[in-house]
Amino acid sequence: MILERFRIHNLFSYWGSCEFDLMPPRDGRNVVLIWGRNGYGKTSFLNSLKLLLTGVTVELRESAQVGRKLNRDHYLLGMGDEWMGVFNRHARAAGETEFGLSLTWHEAAGQVDVKRTWTLENGKVHEVLHIICFGDTEHPLIDEDGDIQGDARAFLQARLPDAIMPFFIYDGEKVQQIADGNRDVQMQQIEQLLDLADIDVVGEYLDRNLVNWRRDSKDANQLTLNTFKFELQATEEKLAKLEMDRCSIDDEIEEISIALRRTDAALQARRQFALQSEENRLSVRHSEILARLEEQSFAFFNSFSRDAPLALHPTLMNSAACELEKIATHPNRRLKDEIGRIFAALPTRLFDEPPTPMPPLSCDQDDFLRRKLARVLDSYRPDEADLAIGLFHLPPEQAEAVLRVVESYAKSDRQRALWAQQTFEISKLKRELDDVERKRNDVSNLAPQEREAFQQRLAEQMSLKEKFSELHRQLGLLDGKKIILSRELGEKQDACRQEEKKLVGANQARGKLGLGHKIQAVLTAYRELLKARRRSEIEESLNERFRELMTSHSLINRIRVNDDFSLHYLDASNTSVGMGNISSGMKQLVAQSLLWGLKDVSGKEAPVVVDTPLARIDRKHQENLITRYFPKAGPQVIVLPTDSELDREKYDLLKPHIYREFRLVNPSGDSTHIEEGGYY
Repeated sequence: MILERFRIHNLFSYWGSCEFDLMPPRDGRNVVLIWGRNGYGKTSFLNSLKLLLTGVTVELRESAQVGRKLNRDHYLLGMGDEWMGVFNRHARAAGETEFGLSLTWHEAAGQVDVKRTWTLENGKVHEVLHIICFGDTEHPLIDEDGDIQGDARAFLQARLPDAIMPFFIYDGEKVQQIADGNRDVQMQQIEQLLDLADIDVVGEYLDRNLVNWRRDSKDANQLTLNTFKFELQATEEKLAKLEMDRCSIDDEIEEISIALRRTDAALQARRQFALQSEENRLSVRHSEILARLEEQSFAFFNSFSRDAPLALHPTLMNSAACELEKIATHPNRRLKDEIGRIFAALPTRLFDEPPTPMPPLSCDQDDFLRRKLARVLDSYRPDEADLAIGLFHLPPEQAEAVLRVVESYAKSDRQRALWAQQTFEISKLKRELDDVERKRNDVSNLAPQEREAFQQRLAEQMSLKEKFSELHRQLGLLDGKKIILSRELGEKQDACRQEEKKLVGANQARGKLGLGHKIQAVLTAYRELLKARRRSEIEESLNERFRELMTSHSLINRIRVNDDFSLHYLDASNTSVGMGNISSGMKQLVAQSLLWGLKDVSGKEAPVVVDTPLARIDRKHQENLITRYFPKAGPQVIVLPTDSELDREKYDLLKPHIYREFRLVNPSGDSTHIEEGGYY
């Protein structure tokens, strides 16, 4: 993987497009030197390369501000005075909306073109990762908005995984952290290489699931399920008995109906004999009055049952009308609702839609103006006294609709007068019906024996009608019980289904629990096997690289990598050397050797990019780094020193390996441009 061209566009301190031609020659030289004073863009170059290959990672977001992890958009666009963002501020002030990176490299299969861009649209950032593999322009790999499962990211991870990138792209401070951190940081670096961190993450998730599966395996209780089933059966039996009772009542009602028809026929025969032609007229009249009575009663029932609770309480309706009047006509309430509708659209229209202020508002200014607008809106809140009681929470349009209904009950006697008229008409019809019944039952002209038989039939009819009404009442009670029992039956059926699911889930959980324990054992064994297999390889590579860099004395003869990957220092007589006896510079050389050795063990061939590489190391060992590390660290090494780190003498040592030099110029601090050639 040899880098050929790297372009930075409107990122960090690079305003506009700056392109680095990194194409190496064929004469074996492998070092690119990018000079610059502090703050001129070296670290921006390093972070830009990381940003292209990995996107906005947690590491980058945490490195922006000590002790705080920014979110993605804050990292890109800034967060007030705390962080300016990676989008170059001059470019943003000039109204540009795109910033990004592109890289071309060559590998065995051919040329690869990678481009990662961010576009600012309505205050939001849209990200696109676009890769053309080996000249196949018709089938590019495209991921959007940081998709971690995308094909483009997978392509990059196959070349340089996140876990081993710190061995290839790092700065002197990173080496210093490893040196000062000793065991914990060294362990972290080694676990990144071996992917042990990923195994630990899998183990953590497995542990959480084991806890859940263990709990779920005990949740379902067969006894509880049996209890529910017993209750379900009892409820079904109650419903069956109720249905039998209902059928019995239906049969009895049918028998009474037949008896009533016989009685009516006998009575009708005697009426016709007693009244002769008058019976037909009275019968027709009886039917007419009965039909009108049913119609009037039904109309009264429908109207009265719906409206009576409101129409018969005018005082309560007047009180409600007063409350609703406050809501419907309160000026502050209407003003608040109107402003609320306007305010819903204000943030977008005021802050996001063009034209936008020049220069753009900072995040703090934007937040301040939004809060101020909210405070202005709050000043139009209704009076607290109005909010404390009544129905003030209703929207005005609803209050107006309810008010119209309430006023119709509170201010009009029309409905009450109508009900009074209807009850009078019903009473009148009942009197007329009673009168017709009396005339129809007047059989005084019959013989005494016939009159007695008529009265017996009439009494029998009344008894049958009373029993008929009582049976229908019992039928209604049974229907009510049936509704209640059916509801209970449904609830118990649902409870049984839930318990059955729990029982199935518990059985599944037991199976998962057993399988989880097996996976846990396999992960533990795999972790230990992986560590054992690679430990000696790492130790050998570490010692080889340390011997190349450390030449001033032989206090440390060998570095042993323990089973837990901690480092143990031994002298020539195989005696332990305490950490307190090792200088800071020597620790840094150990850390540098560790990074170099881990890079070798990773088996990846990728460029090595080092920022501020010579800090806190004495001159002799700096020369070792220059003559032994940089020429061998990789097929392509990009070194980013300050002018004080690489004086003329050290530069001359590195010169045979340098094939291209760039000088970073950035006097204003946020508009880096590049000049080919070095300081000497």
